[in-house]
Amino acid sequence: MLKVFGRQKQSRAFKEYYLEWFNTLKKNLLPLLRRSIAGESPTILSSHVEMLHQHFQSYYHALDAAATTDPTQLLSQDWRHSLEKPLLWLADLHPFLFTNLVRSFLHQQYPPETDQNNPRRHLPLPFPDRPWQVALAWSNSSDSLTACMDQIECRLRHIVATLSDRLKSAESAFMECVVGNWFQCWEEQNIAAAKEAVGADVKAHMEEVVSVVLYANRVRRSVLVDIMSATTVYQAALFLEGLAQFLIDFREQDLLNAVEQCKVLPHPKHSLTSSH
Repeated sequence: MLKVFGRQKQSRAFKEYYLEWFNTLKKNLLPLLRRSIAGESPTILSSHVEMLHQHFQSYYHALDAAATTDPTQLLSQDWRHSLEKPLLWLADLHPFLFTNLVRSFLHQQYPPETDQNNPRRHLPLPFPDRPWQVALAWSNSSDSLTACMDQIECRLRHIVATLSDRLKSAESAFMECVVGNWFQCWEEQNIAAAKEAVGADVKAHMEEVVSVVLYANRVRRSVLVDIMSATTVYQAALFLEGLAQFLIDFREQDLLNAVEQCKVLPHPKHSLTSSH
């Protein structure tokens, strides 16, 4: 089938790359970032923040290469757990996940004591065991950061809708072409022509899919860059720590088992032994 696409299969499967990339994130870069968060050197912290940021950027460049050389391996992604797959959009994480994580930090920022009507004003300070610059990183977030998230999400809503529609149109056109061409050749009993026509249809469709995935990756990279540019080094450190931990947690077997357990256990209100 790869001959139909006119591309050479990569000598190394993207699954292998992803597992190596993930292990580097989990075992090396995240612990390194956490040590620098607990330290006292903003310079070292800034360096480790950029290392982790570039780790994500390199991943999306590798995803581009995989889509260009062998797009079939990105269609099923059998290395993903069942909890990860709902988070995906066009081969990887939905970019709204990034902005929603920033929103989560903004919403949990420590409210001022003078706000007597705020039900969160008695909550403990976030990250109390860390240096004060880190603990207070999101406490006094500027209005410009919120405005930046608004702008990013406004742009994303348009882009996501456009790319999703483009993919749907490509799938619809592919089905129409491939069935029509095959049927015509079948009627004419021309097997050779059928192979050529269907092969051309598949190739054209996969090229459009690859184009859409590459555009989606540019969007993901751009959103990460925008967030890095809009945040302080301490905010960026906590954001990347949260993003990395999110990915790690959603690959943990314990979480997967807990979700699966919730699926099979009846809700107390619906239990056969519950009283009514």
